[in-house]
Amino acid sequence: MRGTDTGGAQGRLSSSAAGSPQPPAAMPGLVPGRVFALDAAQQVGVTVGDECLWAQRSLSCVLAPEVGDRVLVARVDGEAFVLAILDRLLPDTMTLSVPHARCVALSAPDIAITAEVRLALRARDARLEGESVRILATSFSLVGRLATLVADLLRTTARRTETAADEMAVQAGERTTRVRGTDVSAVGTSVRRVEEVSVETAQSAVLVAKDDLRFDGTRVTVG
Repeated sequence: MRGTDTGGAQGRLSSSAAGSPQPPAAMPGLVPGRVFALDAAQQVGVTVGDECLWAQRSLSCVLAPEVGDRVLVARVDGEAFVLAILDRLLPDTMTLSVPHARCVALSAPDIAITAEVRLALRARDARLEGESVRILATSFSLVGRLATLVADLLRTTARRTETAADEMAVQAGERTTRVRGTDVSAVGTSVRRVEEVSVETAQSAVLVAKDDLRFDGTRVTVG
């Protein structure tokens, strides 16, 4: 009978086991937790097992936690930090923020923000600067208590323009108005004050006064 080489087989099994990938061991200090409370100081109340503790949001945790979130907690030198949000019970609205940051800057050669349904921008002071700015919209509304447009050249092109105001004041050094079709004005009282010369030229002119028609001047010439 041939003898069995048990020593060689055990050696091969040991070598194969040593070369196979092993599951990574859990890193000390990193544990999952569940958020149970949030306070005004941006502290996060987390339950880790049977323990309840208060943790800080790390700067890398840009997704603001909510009550019920499962988070990754790190313990460093006696302090606890929320590193990331692992999952959320109702992932409806997400808020991105940097804890304790007074200013957040997003910088890149090209930045695109796309919203399929709605895009809302809110700020007490908003500023948009650019060498070329284009706004394309089917419907555009500008509502404000004060609107100021300052430009070397302001050009407005529209198939139809409507302006409604309780009071309107226009001041210009020179003004030129050209109407190809018919110009109609309906006013309650019309007052024109010309400092120097007023000239009106027409193919046919008609003046109609219901009650009284007056021409006042030092010299009046007709014909």
